Amino acid sequence: MKCQPWYRSVVGAAWGFTGAVAMVAPTHAEELGSAGDGRFALEVKACPTVSTQSIRLILGIEIGDLLLGETERVPAGADRLTIRCAGNFAWIEAAGPADKAPLEQLLRLDDFPGDAVPRALALAGLELLAARSSIVRERMVGKGNAAPPPRSEPSRRSAVPASKVAAPELKSRSAVSKRETRIGLAGSWRLFLVEHGPSAWGGQVQASTTLGRMWQLTVDGEVAGGSNEVRQLGSTSVLLLSCGATFGVRSGGNQLGASLGLGGRVGGVRLSGTSADPAAVSAATVWRPWGGPTLAASLLGGFGRLALTLGAEAGQSLLAPEGQADGMTAISIRGAWAAIFLGASIRP
Repeated sequence: MKCQPWYRSVVGAAWGFTGAVAMVAPTHAEELGSAGDGRFALEVKACPTVSTQSIRLILGIEIGDLLLGETERVPAGADRLTIRCAGNFAWIEAAGPADKAPLEQLLRLDDFPGDAVPRALALAGLELLAARSSIVRERMVGKGNAAPPPRSEPSRRSAVPASKVAAPELKSRSAVSKRETRIGLAGSWRLFLVEHGPSAWGGQVQASTTLGRMWQLTVDGEVAGGSNEVRQLGSTSVLLLSCGATFGVRSGGNQLGASLGLGGRVGGVRLSGTSADPAAVSAATVWRPWGGPTLAASLLGGFGRLALTLGAEAGQSLLAPEGQADGMTAISIRGAWAAIFLGASIRP
């Protein structure tokens, strides 16, 4: 028998080892590519108004035992579904092993009725988990196949995964904001920024309603009064009755929000004089219309149904009612005005 050179033996051994690795590598790669057993842990943080148990219940109904129990140990490779709340927003994240980037979604909690918030959060979380895990998708597909199809729809609808059915429902609720109506009372201070313009204190009855996600309509009724002194002759007083309306944009939610709008104010004013010497100087009372366009801004902050409101208004009088004394202007409702309101409101 002839002995082969040493380098041929080394090359043959190397080829044999390479072939063995090539046969084993596909199986190992396939195991690394799997998503484990599909089980995941739920963590809800800083959501005092949302029931964690309700979220767990809905997740359990949808995908059964893939949700780890509260006391179960979380495996190293398991996914995590985290829900964090901040004001009217909820941030949902599905994360797991480092080989996959986390998925996240942001929801406005006030886009849903109070009892529907846990379901909205659970369905949004399932949508993210299904995008990460094939096992979660298969479980949801299986659940969809088991459900009986609606009588009014073809039977093939039953093969649609639950995640695909839930997503449009979630988007449609987010697209249409729930209408919010408030009524309230406020104190007011109004100043006419002209010579002899009065400073008037009073009160308002206010009402507002949201129209869609970013529009707001506000109306009010106001009664306010003030006076000016006329040297050596007496005084003049003013009683302002008016109604205002503004339409504009809004931002924020039920607990903290702001609005800015354009509108108008119309009403009547009673101008009345008081004589220091009725025998020598006569006094009279007259009613005149007043009003003009307005620019208004407001802030709202509160808890639950109650809220404090702070508002400001600027306007320009299109009419010029005034009172005179001894041939000179004693009080004038003309030109520009500014007003501030502070009060409270409630959602009926």
